[in-house]
Amino acid sequence: MSNSAKRCGDILIEEWESEEPFFDAELARERSKGQAQVGVAQPRRILDALENNSVHSCPSSSNTLLAVYENGVMVGGLRGAASLALLAWFGLLPALGLIVAGLYCFYIIGRMGHSVFQEPVLAGGFFLIGLGAIVFGVSGFSVLFRGLVLMPSDFPVIFNRSTKEVWVAVPRMPSFFRIFEIHPVKFECYSWASLKPRTYRIFEVTPGASSARWAYILTLVFARESDPKKVSCEVNIGFKGWGDDFELLQLWEHIRRYMNDGGPALDQGEKFKTFSTGRLPKFPDEAMAALGRKLSESEPWGVPNA
Repeated sequence: MSNSAKRCGDILIEEWESEEPFFDAELARERSKGQAQVGVAQPRRILDALENNSVHSCPSSSNTLLAVYENGVMVGGLRGAASLALLAWFGLLPALGLIVAGLYCFYIIGRMGHSVFQEPVLAGGFFLIGLGAIVFGVSGFSVLFRGLVLMPSDFPVIFNRSTKEVWVAVPRMPSFFRIFEIHPVKFECYSWASLKPRTYRIFEVTPGASSARWAYILTLVFARESDPKKVSCEVNIGFKGWGDDFELLQLWEHIRRYMNDGGPALDQGEKFKTFSTGRLPKFPDEAMAALGRKLSESEPWGVPNA
């Protein structure tokens, strides 16, 4: 959930809680291999970028904006809304343990000396166990280290009000086998008109399986230009809502008014997001050039409507 204290107003859109009404759910599920939302979960609410109907009476950036420019805004993604899971950090310890165990196996082989030739089966067993432990330990450590340390701290989304374009940063999981590959990020550009957002309610088990809860997310779903019934990309933005999607709808209404109605990038007194902003991905030069000059925190309050 955001740290915003501006939780006020009313939700102006009804719940959907039924099957996906627009996209081909089966194709979407196959495209994402069941790892995304369309075709897997039922939409909580159906939103639309081009509709002029308000979804909330009190829009708010909910402290999710990373930066504001003359022609657009940069909104934080879901990864930057929470600290990295503690269990993921603890995953480094077993990986290191496997490496140490593998090295110890080779130490035992070295201590056996010439008896290695007298007991080749035992020596071969230690060799295979040691080699496997080192390979899996190094690969696991590499995946976790790149995922926790080298990956960007957030995957933001750029909304350009001037060009009506939306730029997204799409991450790829680090390879288990290519241990020295730096984690790449792919950038994709979509039209504002192809965007069909949804909110979803998902059942989430907390780290350590100590408890479970319902969480709400705001998902940007982009349709293919050539075939609007097919999903081209799904990106989660903002934060997770606990208990309801009230503040997520405030955030979407803020974005919708900014893009369609010339609304402010920041409301009076709102601040930029400061959490998880240390390692942001570098968007293509064309995307940044189209945004224009970067504004200070107080300037967006007085920026004239576009």
